[in-house]
Amino acid sequence: MELDLFEQSWMDVWQGREPHEPVGAIFTKPEVISLILDLAGYSPESCSLADKKLLEPSCGDGAFLTEAVRRLLESQKNQHGTIDWTDARLAHAITACDINSGFVALAREQVTDLLRAEGCPEASAHSLASNWIRHGDFLLTHWSECFDFVVGNPPYVRIEELPAAVLQRYRELYRTCTDRADLYVAFFEKVSASFPRPGA
Repeated sequence: MELDLFEQSWMDVWQGREPHEPVGAIFTKPEVISLILDLAGYSPESCSLADKKLLEPSCGDGAFLTEAVRRLLESQKNQHGTIDWTDARLAHAITACDINSGFVALAREQVTDLLRAEGCPEASAHSLASNWIRHGDFLLTHWSECFDFVVGNPPYVRIEELPAAVLQRYRELYRTCTDRADLYVAFFEKVSASFPRPGA
């Protein structure tokens, strides 16, 4: 029988308390975000982005996310001349999460505003933003989905600065969480193990 390593709620590990301050938040310049998305191939000219799935594992206030949404919508307009807000593929095209509920609220607000500015009905804008952006600990969540793109800027924080119970659980799950490693290394480990590159 396969052991489910993610049987606990991430909030249980954090003892019901998310971090009060952003954990290791480093904000990325817009030109760097554009470059990374270009290098990853997440471009409205390259393909129908609604047929792809993108993950942002530590979305912060939504800098990467809003640029990804802009590209998704541009791709829809390139493909169809307009955006069909009832297209079911949109709801599954983007997934993002963050451990800080304040950042989640900010990211949802930014995305909702962007969608409304593009003509999305109010209810659909809120629904898409809520569906795309989840409140959770990426490292303590089991992801059943497969993703074509994983982009973003992971948190930078020394693991020994984490609460003891959280550090213990990370060390149980990630072999890179040793000594005084930085938390971003565990993000790379999880992405590599959970979402292998096509053909790898």
